[in-house]
Formats: sequence, C-alpha cells, structure tokens
Amino acid sequence: MTAGGPVVVTGANGWIGARVAVALHARGHVVVGVSRDPSAAAAAHPAWEWVGADGELDDAVAAAGAVVNLAGRNVFEQRWTPEYVEVMRRSRVDVTRRVVRALARRDSPGVLVSASGFAVGGDAGDTELADDAPASRELVLGDVYADWEDAAREAPASVRVVVARIGVVLGPGHGAFDFFRRPFLEGRGAVLGSGEQWVPWVHVDDVVGLLVAALEDDRYRGVVNVVAPGPVRHRELATALAASAGTSCTGTEPPDAVHARLGPAAEMIVTSQRMVPRRALDLGFRFRHAQLTSAVDDLAR
Repeated sequence: MTAGGPVVVTGANGWIGARVAVALHARGHVVVGVSRDPSAAAAAHPAWEWVGADGELDDAVAAAGAVVNLAGRNVFEQRWTPEYVEVMRRSRVDVTRRVVRALARRDSPGVLVSASGFAVGGDAGDTELADDAPASRELVLGDVYADWEDAAREAPASVRVVVARIGVVLGPGHGAFDFFRRPFLEGRGAVLGSGEQWVPWVHVDDVVGLLVAALEDDRYRGVVNVVAPGPVRHRELATALAASAGTSCTGTEPPDAVHARLGPAAEMIVTSQRMVPRRALDLGFRFRHAQLTSAVDDLAR
C-alpha cells in the first residue's frame, strides 16, 4: 500500500498496538484506533482517530482498506481457565471475522496484517520452524492462534493477507522481558524448564518495524515469522538476563514446578519453538537487534 494512507489498528491502545500506531502516524498515515472504550483511548492517545469496537469498526475498515489487526485479550491477564481460554479465542477471532467482512465490502484492493503467535508452532523441539511451517493445534494457545489465522485467511482474494506469527516479545517494562528478568534482579532467578527449549525472542522495536513493513510492502504475503534471526535456548536467555542484572544463573525450576506455578500458561515457557524469520530476511528487512545480547543490553539500559 502507499505510505501515508489511512490504516485501522485494532488493539491500538495495547502495548504493541500503541507503538505500531505511533510508527504509522510518524510515517504520515491517518491512524484509526479501535478500542472498547474509545473516549478513554482518545484521552491517552489523542494523535489519531478512535472508533468503538462495536458499531463503528466496520465502516472504518471498509473506508480505510488497510488494517493491522492486533486485537485480543492479554494472555497474561489471568490464569487460563477453560472459560478464559474461550475469552482469548473469541476476542481474536470475532474481531478478525468482522474485519474480513468489512474488507469484503470494498470494490478496491485491501491489505490485512493480522497477528498470530509462536505457540502455533507447537512443541517442536529442535526442528527449525520457517514461515511455511504448518499451524499446530498441539498447545492450548496454539489452538487459539490457529483459529485466529483461519479467520484472517477468510479474506477475499482482493485483500493481501499477512499473518504475523509474533515471537516472545522483549520490551521495556512489560511482558516477557520483565517476567524473565525481575527474578534475577530480586536474587531468585533460575533456568525454567529443561533450559534446552528454544525461545523465539524478538525485540519490540523489530516487531513494530516488521508489522509496518508488512503493511506497506506489497511483497509481504502469507505467514511471516516476526522473530529475531538468532533464536536461543532458554538457558542462554537466562544467562544473558542474569548478566544484565549483575548476578549469575545457578538455579533451576523443573518443568513440573513451572506447570504447578503457572498452570496451562506454562506451555509458553517450557515448550520449544526454533523459529527463523526467513521471509523477512529474504525481503531485505534489517533487524535492529538481531542478537540477544544487543537486545538485552538495550532493554537493560
């Protein structure tokens, strides 16, 4: 699509969504954010337009023709009861289906960049997962994400669809980086699980950069792995985080203990996804943080 065109961003007041909206706005796009509470969102982020997730979303999508779809309840919000797993599923799938129906109303081409996540790779051990790896429903969250991807693929042929399989996002003061690093700062850090599982990490700046590239560059189509080109085992991640906190990593928390502490959400930590961003690299995307040490040093500062 042409840089500077209008873009609807679902989940625009979320941690990643807000960063994507800022980046798009800086590139001259008219950004239309979608929120369950557009008034509160507008007060927090007044630089772009806001519509409600109930009635106004459809018209906004049909008018813009370009969507970055990041809607979905936070996987860290609460313990994964069967009821909350369905909440996570519906919050993603229902919005995506509405977006697809709205795009189908257009007479001209559109573009949909729709999020997914690393869990859709299943517990793959040492197998390398490139962008063409099939979706797996082996994991609880992977099953949710497979439905999310299927909903995006229902878009008509006139819509260029990119499914962004986002890895373990490391960013300042939020999410995985804080979760993994805080125990080391408090002197209780440990290797979680076997330590041999692959972690498909990515710096949040590269997530934003890749999502923007996928929206603007017509060469991006299909599944795109949004992960750094240097995957590491969890033991390496723990060692780097310990060093950034000025301590060492000598403790371990076995898989059973992680499951007892976190419940079903432990699958995000103890399973293995050796994802590689082959498509992004082939298309010339330049990662700001291709290696873990660069990312951790940046975030630790």
